[in-house]
Amino acid sequence: MKILFLNNLLPYPLDNGGKIKTYNTLKALSRDHEVDLLAFINSEDERAHIKHLDTVCNQVSVVCKTVIKDTSKRAFAKDYLLSTISPLPYVMKKFYTKEMKNKIIRFQQDNQYDLIYVNHLSMMVYNKSFYSKVVLDQQNVESLIFGRFIGQTKNLIKKGLGYTEYIKLRKFETKILRRADSIIALSEADKQAFTHMLGHDQKKIEVISIHIDEEMLDFGPSEQDKVNLLFMGTMSWYPNKSGIIWFLENCFPDLDPEKYHLYICGANPPKELMAYRNKKNITVTGYVKDINDYVRKCEIGIVPLFIGSGQRVKIIESFAKGLPVISTAMGGAGDG
Repeated sequence: MKILFLNNLLPYPLDNGGKIKTYNTLKALSRDHEVDLLAFINSEDERAHIKHLDTVCNQVSVVCKTVIKDTSKRAFAKDYLLSTISPLPYVMKKFYTKEMKNKIIRFQQDNQYDLIYVNHLSMMVYNKSFYSKVVLDQQNVESLIFGRFIGQTKNLIKKGLGYTEYIKLRKFETKILRRADSIIALSEADKQAFTHMLGHDQKKIEVISIHIDEEMLDFGPSEQDKVNLLFMGTMSWYPNKSGIIWFLENCFPDLDPEKYHLYICGANPPKELMAYRNKKNITVTGYVKDINDYVRKCEIGIVPLFIGSGQRVKIIESFAKGLPVISTAMGGAGDG
């Protein structure tokens, strides 16, 4: 088949769970099909990574737009204000541009696609421009995640604004689930949530777990009388940020600082997280080029998440590399 693959971010480098999952999906599809990729890049510097996808995809084309809010407060403010006068929620509206819409239309005019593979709910903002059968890889129950965030936040302003966003997101997600010809869920729990939202057409939902291509790592000798813990995850995703701060506030103080060291690896660490770093038993690395450098030196991975759905790539990746993981019930949901 000839497939048009739409993604919200260029899936390279492999520095977060979403990119790892997407990259491996592209590799799997490309074994038997011809795949063209359209994606956003957050900055012009990311164009350098396109070459790494040339061996996987037939062709790759990108649109540059600041879609990660932590990298530009100005872009975030502009997109959020525009979303207040739109029926689309902010988390979807920010991915809509005329340039991407025109590329999607042009690619379809120039190619005879058998299907359009939409890899994130956010790229369904272009659904009115799709001419072929649509497969939606719904990696999370987005409205469920946002609803849990609203329930946890104590900030009344965020709670109020968030509720409006939640209503719009729930409405959009339900509408788009009905628009898709086929839906991929990552867990049985997500399938049940989607079935409840659809009210029918359960047969068009398939559960396909995350698959990754990783090799078991060789671990070096452990430090004497020292246990190294590893948390990995992009801090621009709220569940990661709130989860690790909860762990630092509620769990890590009970561990002997002479016997435990915590490595926190992930791009865009916020100020409140950076305040915890010290030279003794907490290291906040920020972005790391090769996470394996830290996986090898650690004995245990931690995934303290309280908001989420789908599956955690970081858990599957850790197991594949031979690193045991301690998680909350929510963090491990869908990974059993």
